[in-house]
Amino acid sequence: MKTKLFTLIFGTILFASCQQKEMKISRSDFSVVTEMTDFSPAYIIKNAESKVEIKKNSLIGNTHWVLSVDRDLTMNEVAPFLHELTEKKHKVGGMHEDTKDIYMVYSDTLHKQNAYVKIPFKSFALGEQPVYELAEGVQSLFLKSVADAKNPLDKTQTYLVRIDEKIRVETFVNILIELEKQKVSESLNSEVYVN
Repeated sequence: MKTKLFTLIFGTILFASCQQKEMKISRSDFSVVTEMTDFSPAYIIKNAESKVEIKKNSLIGNTHWVLSVDRDLTMNEVAPFLHELTEKKHKVGGMHEDTKDIYMVYSDTLHKQNAYVKIPFKSFALGEQPVYELAEGVQSLFLKSVADAKNPLDKTQTYLVRIDEKIRVETFVNILIELEKQKVSESLNSEVYVN
């Protein structure tokens, strides 16, 4: 009886410890980019202690960096890592200029394939956007939902972008997809504020 009980308990513990949490990437019904070559992956996940961490050991300079980020994380949890990665990727004055971009991978549920969307920002600022008078042709844009990104944007304007820190990564990815659909990436300021 003791042997059966011990075997049952040991088997349960072994089974539970072997189970790995599956990463859930963001979803959309539209593909921006479907093929990716010359890239290095990085992963932003919640570890076993429920702390957010980045696994970036395989990032190689002058390749596209593809981020797999758990869709349930908030921008508040992810922004420090995006800040670190963009600072490293777009550093000015290095020995060799890095000409590649940072992308986020997501699942196109309509076409049942992985797809990629470029992060158009070269820097993630943590905290409040400075208060100053906007120059002519510059507007402030606060994005807290996909609907905010669906509002038609004037391509002749420059937009200073703020992202709501409470939104989930999946919403952020879908905002990026919507901005790509509108082809307004060039109108966005290179720095985004997450607050």
